[in-house]
Amino acid sequence: MHQIPLQSLPNVVNRKILRIMTPSEILLSSMTSKKTKKLIKRNIYKVDEVGVEITGTLEICAAVYIKIGKKICNVVVLHFDTDLNVVKDWRVNKEYQVLENNGIIPKSTTVDSGWVSARHQIHLIHSYVCDVFNINASNLSVKFPTYVHHKCFDIGTVKKCTMTDVELENMNLVELFDQQKNMNLLVVERSQGRVQCGNKDYYRHVPTVILRNARTRSNVLLTRFQGQHGLLENCFLNGFYVNVLLKLWSENKMDNLVSMIAYQSVNRPFDYERVLEVLEDRMGNSEANILNALRVEKLSEKRIYPYKSIITQEHQFEADTFDCDGCYDVVRNSDGKRATIKISKDFFMFFVWP
Repeated sequence: MHQIPLQSLPNVVNRKILRIMTPSEILLSSMTSKKTKKLIKRNIYKVDEVGVEITGTLEICAAVYIKIGKKICNVVVLHFDTDLNVVKDWRVNKEYQVLENNGIIPKSTTVDSGWVSARHQIHLIHSYVCDVFNINASNLSVKFPTYVHHKCFDIGTVKKCTMTDVELENMNLVELFDQQKNMNLLVVERSQGRVQCGNKDYYRHVPTVILRNARTRSNVLLTRFQGQHGLLENCFLNGFYVNVLLKLWSENKMDNLVSMIAYQSVNRPFDYERVLEVLEDRMGNSEANILNALRVEKLSEKRIYPYKSIITQEHQFEADTFDCDGCYDVVRNSDGKRATIKISKDFFMFFVWP
């Protein structure tokens, strides 16, 4: 069969060829020559994220993946023995197996073993995949679907972390958040198993937090969150804790807070009237009100809150989510900072205006 070099084809054809290749095939092709790698980088499709997923407990598996919209495809997978004897240098290892979307690198022993070598291999291949798909390697996204192996990554390198709600009570989180102070997004997915809802708040200082299965943790985060943006789903909201949030914010004790969006579980009632009573009472200038450090107003003009959180990359909001006309406004007496409250039996939203 006659072979046609990719370099001889027009860019529009190369783009179509790359579309039908698996991510693993693209990776392996990029390693054949510098010219091929440049051609791929010039014509590759847009990728939203390149990340690393760590799975396993006894045997650790590190999968470098790409994300396009909601679709995730593994590019290459590294396997580690229980004693962390790591793979040979993946750039010179010729024993690749291509299985669907995974370029598999087999296990093998090296002289330099342990976490240091494992971290080096993971970051090396992640950086290379980022380069091929034109993604900034410093925006490292990691996923821990089974166990938080925080030692797989160098200190201060993780920007986004995804885990299941089962892991929120894991003591390893203390070390993870202590080492990864540059993390700006934590996404906690709903697990398939039975979840014990505790009151641990190791993650309260992460700037942006998404809890897919917040339940009673919603009330913990409402009163302890020291980040900027929160999105809580499947909440067991309680009017008492919402009022505590308002009081803490009014007293400058949650001064980093920019937005909090909490959606109530369909299986639990939310006593939101308890919050409305406090707001209406304060609007009547009651001095005995717990919000005496605030001024409450109800504006009638149409306003759209300028929501700019990275949460929009992870969650699709309803079109009217940020419409603030007819909502309650609270104005802090100490500095005049204004926030809007949207509340119903189905949700609680708090937006601080710039």
